[in-house]
Amino acid sequence: MIYVDVTSACLLPLQSGIPRTTRGIHQLLVDHVTEISPLFWQPFRNTYTELSPRARQLLDNPFANRRPSDQPPRDSTVPLLWASFSDLLRPWSKAVPLPRLMHAEDVLLLTSVFPDNRLEYLQKLAKSPGRKIAIFHDAIPLRDPNVADWEKKRHIKTLHLLSQMNTVLAVSAAAGKELRELWVEHAIPFHASIAILPWPVPFHGPRPDFSEPPADKKRVLYVSRLKQLKNHATLFAACEILWNQGLAFELELIGCEDEARESRAIADRLNQLRESGRSIFWCGHVTEEELHEAYRQATFTVFPSLAEGFGLPIIESFWHGRPVICSNQGAVGELSQQGGCLTTDVTSAQNLAEALKLLLQDSARCHALSQEAYNRPLRSWSDYWSDLKPLLETR
Repeated sequence: MIYVDVTSACLLPLQSGIPRTTRGIHQLLVDHVTEISPLFWQPFRNTYTELSPRARQLLDNPFANRRPSDQPPRDSTVPLLWASFSDLLRPWSKAVPLPRLMHAEDVLLLTSVFPDNRLEYLQKLAKSPGRKIAIFHDAIPLRDPNVADWEKKRHIKTLHLLSQMNTVLAVSAAAGKELRELWVEHAIPFHASIAILPWPVPFHGPRPDFSEPPADKKRVLYVSRLKQLKNHATLFAACEILWNQGLAFELELIGCEDEARESRAIADRLNQLRESGRSIFWCGHVTEEELHEAYRQATFTVFPSLAEGFGLPIIESFWHGRPVICSNQGAVGELSQQGGCLTTDVTSAQNLAEALKLLLQDSARCHALSQEAYNRPLRSWSDYWSDLKPLLETR
């Protein structure tokens, strides 16, 4: 039996990176494995449970019951905890007592490790029979000045848990390197092996044919949650430089809000720009088809994030044949090395503005990078399964 923690995809109708990849992995296991048991962590019962009908619906299709009037969900602690609490108001799902159920041939796959009270539960479970495998996305909270010290202590506890896994699946070479360095930095003995499993393009179905960006308008797309480390402030400043020079283009943002203390400043600045007449648009929550359309309508995309474990929107942009302006550092730098990217110092509004201006004005350069992006070899879910399968079977 493969027990898979899919909690991150079952709380809110979110389309951010971890919920999307969690849904993809669950579907991959359903397609290839006979015995699979998806699990929901119920923090108020301090146990895993089977999926409630609502949790199952969010896992299968987060937009099934969306109404036009619905507000985009916020991917932050309070809404997530409220969603867990709301689950208690419905008929309780059956508890799944893993310490009693797991045998030597079973696998527990953690698609993400949220630093709630499941850490203590999983630390006890680490000594039980069966293989434990966890996906490591990043350790950004430990480097983020906006994260409180008490929260960072919980994330350090996550490092301890990861060290007790049989295998940790790092989503990039940079993430794997960072994890090893953090274990050493915090003097954490580690027994886990680290395998590098980069994400595939998360879309299902055939790749669209290459298409030129629409010729009637220039549009820059940034897909990312509203979070300070995503560097919206520098992007806005760079766009202001170009708008003040008279360049005509639209900036489209797609991504949910994060913690209110971070997102509000970004949203307020966005609204100021919009009220001053700038061509800037933001949508907090989109379906897969709406996301496809946003990429099709973009001239190119920009990804000025300051810290990433992977950088999913970059490969999504390649999938649609749209070049990306980004950094050449860390995990993002890994993705930028094989063409389709224009790299720059994303901490500098002036440098970022120059990169934007180049692709807005030089159609030939933009077209060449578009072709490079489309010609990139991209991993599919089938490729991901080829790498994951032997790790699940290892004893």
